[in-house]
Amino acid sequence: MKNLGTYFLIVIISILVIRIVWFPREREVRVEIPKEVKEAVQATVNNVNRNIDKDGFEHAVISDKENIVQSLSQLDDSSKIKLDSVLNILSLERKQFKEWRQYTATVHAKDLEAVRNDTGFSYKDRYTSIDFTTPKDTFGKGVFNFSYNAEINYAEYWRKDWFLGRKKHYIDFWIADPRATVNGVKRVKIEPKPDNVKVDVNASGFYTDRLNLGIDGGLTIGRSRFGAGYYYDFTDNKWKPVVSVKYRLLEF
Repeated sequence: MKNLGTYFLIVIISILVIRIVWFPREREVRVEIPKEVKEAVQATVNNVNRNIDKDGFEHAVISDKENIVQSLSQLDDSSKIKLDSVLNILSLERKQFKEWRQYTATVHAKDLEAVRNDTGFSYKDRYTSIDFTTPKDTFGKGVFNFSYNAEINYAEYWRKDWFLGRKKHYIDFWIADPRATVNGVKRVKIEPKPDNVKVDVNASGFYTDRLNLGIDGGLTIGRSRFGAGYYYDFTDNKWKPVVSVKYRLLEF
């Protein structure tokens, strides 16, 4: 068992040396964004797919790739002002910002049937309650009381064009009222930095014409994984080192 630990430690150190020597960390490169590009990104989402579902509710669907930026400095001036007001309301700094969305909608209806009551008129349905109290004298003013129960729904999901196709991710927003119309969508999201380097340690096993159980570790760099482990061969009844290299061809 002492040799087992020694071999495993040597393999892990070798992998780290390979990572440092052959795959040095890239220096951070700061690219100055031209002024015209900085002003090009707007919070307003132009590619909004509107559709009516079987219940008559209008949906606003956008791709989750819409308006993703690396820095808030890429936004146009009006979007910066809007986001600064949002950050001020939430008492946040720009470095804390991840994503902001705004949906605007209008609920419209006509020819609603009013019911006379002791104080005036009223209208009620599943979503809306409106009361009008008539004035007590000729010179008085009537009073409206109004409430609206908005069922605001939000969903994120993915679809495929075909079973081996890439997953396409979408954001869907709707109000559960057939009278609601989605007017527009605004969205800004900071692009997360990809984590291209990962280290893992696993209890694992494999079977060819014999069973092998043991432990392995690996270093993943982008699509490549360099691994090493120590496995017990149940046919030869002894421990054996294993080194592996994998390259991810497809990802679903």
